[in-house]
Formats: sequence, structure tokens, C-alpha cells
Amino acid sequence: MKKILALVLAALMLFAFTACAETETNTTGEAAGSAYADLEIIPGVEMGVEEYAIAFRAGSDMVGKVDAISKKLFENGFIEEIAKKYEVENQLVPEFAAASGQEEAAESDWEKIEKAGKMVIGITDYAPMDYKDASGKWIGFDAEYAEKVCAELGVTAEFKVIDWNTKTVSLSEGAIDCIWNGMTVTNEITAACDVSGAYMKNYQVVVVKDASKYPDLKSLAGKKIAVEAGSAGETAAKDDANLKGNVVPVQDQATALLQVKSGAADACVIDFIMAKTLVGE
Repeated sequence: MKKILALVLAALMLFAFTACAETETNTTGEAAGSAYADLEIIPGVEMGVEEYAIAFRAGSDMVGKVDAISKKLFENGFIEEIAKKYEVENQLVPEFAAASGQEEAAESDWEKIEKAGKMVIGITDYAPMDYKDASGKWIGFDAEYAEKVCAELGVTAEFKVIDWNTKTVSLSEGAIDCIWNGMTVTNEITAACDVSGAYMKNYQVVVVKDASKYPDLKSLAGKKIAVEAGSAGETAAKDDANLKGNVVPVQDQATALLQVKSGAADACVIDFIMAKTLVGE
């Protein structure tokens, strides 16, 4: 009898564990947010307005091709449809405009991509842009956007997790064909890459455990601030007089949130789009 009870209890525990694991992995906005529901965005603190775009190698012939498809997808409502699905419709640019000032392509990246039958897309785990569902498939706004563009090109989208701090190196060395993961357009990016038209707006926010304890940036002076290495959040934190003294770069934005949740950091600076999806109201 004891053995039977033990087996039943073990089965119930396994079922509960599996259910929890699936909830944690299947990160639509609400499911993922439960893990960080105890964290808060400091109200009214917006650190720089920025834009998201797609980066290709300097001299690539892919910008014009992708921009032409993107313009069509904005006009036919596909982009708005997936934006609503992932609750980022308010961050879309009002009207997509192709990148201007691009020089004539020096090399044909398209020939390489077409021959391979796939476009290798550099990403990080960043809900709601790119993240995995319970089956392990990459989903999210950027994931669906990229898959649609690749389908229009007649190739497959292959997602490859990269070190965000060395993303332009991965691109220039040919390890990936593009960077497409809520990538903020910066002077560093435009100097190293050819960049598509912007498709989304964003800004940086500060996440803490208790916004009443840290109501503004001044209250965080001398505190430990987690940021994703190589991100716009790192730049914003280092540019702020109150935060720059103790900025700690970590692997990605999810790790930055985890640092705050665990108490290893007092705050983190991350994208508003990610924060509003994962952090409790």
C-alpha cells in the first residue's frame, strides 16, 4: 500500500513539475510575466527614444530587398496583425519608410542566401520579439516578421542565438546573415552595418523591486545596475550620471531582470517593450 501511495505521489509531483515547466517556457506575455510580477517599472523614467531595424553586412544587397517586402507587409496589414498578437502595436512606426542613402551593393549576400535556401538570423531570447514556445519553436513579433519576409524571398528563416555584445562581429564574419532582434539603431551599428528602415519605436526603462523605494534615477546613485552587454540599456545607464558608477553587464535582458529578482542587482535598465511584457503592473 505504501509503495502504491508513493508511486501516486511521485506521479503527481512529476505532473506538477512538468506543468510548471511548460508554463515557464510557453512565454506569451502573460505567462512569462508571472515570473517577474514582483518587479516594477519606475514610472515616468524614459531613457532615450530609439528605433528598431534590421542590420545586414556593410555593402550587402539585402537591405533593398527586405525593405521592399516590409513596405508591402505594412501596407497589407500583416505587420499590424502580428503586432496586436504580441501587444506591441503602439510601438510600430506610423508608416514604414525604406532606408535612404544606401550605396549600391558591393557584394551579393542574396546569392549566398538563395543558394543555401535559408537566411541565418542573429537573435537573443527576448520576449515578445523572439522567444521559444513549449515545443521549442522560436516565436514572437520579430520571429513571425522574419519568417514572413523569408517566405516572400523563397527561403527559410533559421534563428541563431548570438552574443549580443559581439553581434556586428558575427555579422561581418558571416556567422549570420542579419541581426533581427529588436535591434536599436545606433551610430555604432550604422558605422559597421547597412541598416533597414525602422519598423518600431522603443525606449529604455528602469526596473526595480520596489518603485516606492527607488522613485527616480537619483535614488539609484551608487546602486548596482544590471544591463545587457552591448545593449542600448548599457549605453543609457553609462550615460546617466546617477547610474554609471556601478553598471554590471550581463548576458542578456532576461538575466538582467533575474539579477533584480534575486537581489543580486538593485535595478536593471532594459527595453520598454520587453519590460511591459514581462514585468508586473
